[in-house]
Amino acid sequence: MTVKRRNVTTSRHSIQDRLEAVRQRMYGELSYQEVLDRYGISSSTFGDWLKKYRGEEADLRRDFFDGTGVYLLFSDTLGVREVPTLSGTAQNYQVVNLFCDMNPGDTYPDSLELYYYRDMAEKSAATQFLREEVLGNLPELFYPYSVLVLDSLARYPAESGSHGPGTGIEILSSMQCTALALGDLSELTQEDKESLKNSLSEQIIIDHIGLVPEEEFSAFYSYSEAYYGIPSYNITRPVESVGFLDTYVDSWTVTFNSQASDKLAFVEKMFELTEEEFRTTYADYPLVVSKMEEMVKILHKYGVNIYQ
Repeated sequence: MTVKRRNVTTSRHSIQDRLEAVRQRMYGELSYQEVLDRYGISSSTFGDWLKKYRGEEADLRRDFFDGTGVYLLFSDTLGVREVPTLSGTAQNYQVVNLFCDMNPGDTYPDSLELYYYRDMAEKSAATQFLREEVLGNLPELFYPYSVLVLDSLARYPAESGSHGPGTGIEILSSMQCTALALGDLSELTQEDKESLKNSLSEQIIIDHIGLVPEEEFSAFYSYSEAYYGIPSYNITRPVESVGFLDTYVDSWTVTFNSQASDKLAFVEKMFELTEEEFRTTYADYPLVVSKMEEMVKILHKYGVNIYQ
């Protein structure tokens, strides 16, 4: 995996410069001396910047954690430390692994480009939106462990050893962290914000459906119990006739008739379709409809208002 980080300031001694210099030092992207050299400032000047600006972001992150129990990040760099080497010392960076739950057997992992917020006002607006709108729209069970808030995020799928064109994405969840690309919220209409809130909330629930205790799915699993874990070619076609959705039937990386993939496919489809659309689409497959109804019960029990 390759991660590129963007938004490096070039203007001299503006508020944005000062915030960026403090951020780069806080997250270990530059050493103290490298900050002085890049911005052409003295140690005392940078000391003044640290005193003035470091506290704002720290307060924002601390208040967010106190109110939600979720760690808030504005960079994927958690820290840096000097480690001894044969030739002296080197900087060892600790970063959030946004692909830590991806298939470890992938020969050519995807790459990411992360675009950070530079302005404190943008960070504050993004934090408020995240706390009040996105997390405020979720049951606490589905809260991520930590959230990396970004201006934008691009993913470059690996294709035969070389990376293809990038795709802008809003959300990427891993075991360690959920990255959210919120962009410039000041440019969004209220309708746009509502749409963004709903799409992020839905995807977070989908990505964290595994947090619901497994025993809650016993009735859901019972409809297709005989078909879990067997070779897929032994499953009757169409797969809907035995209670599966065809979302992952042709996937090379996902086993569609595993319990995990089964419940994931249903939650994804239920957020994609209204209840009327779901019942109409699968009217000829009573097992699929029955499993949808069981999933609705589970989601309602854990505070997800779907198909009311």
